[in-house]
Amino acid sequence: MTSMPATLRLHRRRRGEIPESLFGLSLASPAIVVTLALLAYPLVYSLWVSLHKVTLGNDNWKWVGLDNYTSILRDPLFLPSLGRTLTFALIVTVFTTIVGLAVALILTENFRGRAIFRTLLILPWALSQTMLALTFGWIFNSTFGPLNGLLFDLGLINEYIAWFSSGQNVLYIIAMGLVWSLVPFAALLFLGALQTVPEELERAARVDGAGPIRRFLLIKVPWIRETLLIVVIISALNGFLTFSPIYILTGGGPGTETYLLSWWGYRTGFLDLDLGRSAAIFYVMTMLIAVLALATVAGLGRRRDI
Repeated sequence: MTSMPATLRLHRRRRGEIPESLFGLSLASPAIVVTLALLAYPLVYSLWVSLHKVTLGNDNWKWVGLDNYTSILRDPLFLPSLGRTLTFALIVTVFTTIVGLAVALILTENFRGRAIFRTLLILPWALSQTMLALTFGWIFNSTFGPLNGLLFDLGLINEYIAWFSSGQNVLYIIAMGLVWSLVPFAALLFLGALQTVPEELERAARVDGAGPIRRFLLIKVPWIRETLLIVVIISALNGFLTFSPIYILTGGGPGTETYLLSWWGYRTGFLDLDLGRSAAIFYVMTMLIAVLALATVAGLGRRRDI
């Protein structure tokens, strides 16, 4: 959208009209106030907790400053948990974005049954992470899971595979399930954005001899940049905050092989009863998410020039 001409802005200012930016802010102010009220207290309180030695069930708080943060940074569980979290979030983000965009591109084409496919696409998104974990836990069950039965009947394996015996395999399975549940959301966002691409741009590109791939890279991708930014950030957030599947399927095991930062923070607070270190773990994760989100916005958030 082009900016308002300077003469028009000056004319409105002389008549005492509210500038567009302030008018928009005034409309959004109730939602902003409610959001800040709901977020400010938990954020400040948890930060205060992270600076104390706090044991669940004990009202005696002891000020420790940044000791909780230095403690978790020196903990041997920190770097492995951080590496798994980053890898897990990266897998979820990349595959959700690519598959969601591919599905959206397919749905922009006219084919028989498109309306039914669009309706069925919503179903995985409607499942909670608890149902997602139970479903994939059943599919990959080493004793009676249908996947092992199918592979065995097809002669692809000689004995049933214990899918959950390896922490790495479990994280891949959970990531697969999370991608499956997020793809409908991403596809719907991409579909809405792709339908706003001006047809005249497509026609002009065809006249200039641009093929489908070139038109996609030079026209559609810049046009849906903002939507791409939203999908990447939301997918990454879901990857970082994944908890229920680990709680249901592995409990962090085998050993500590499926410890993500989210699970480590939960276990530290509610099983080890150390709320101060738990809050510090989640604040480290929050700062990491903020840095990655800002980097994503800087890389993808530029205004399109089309």
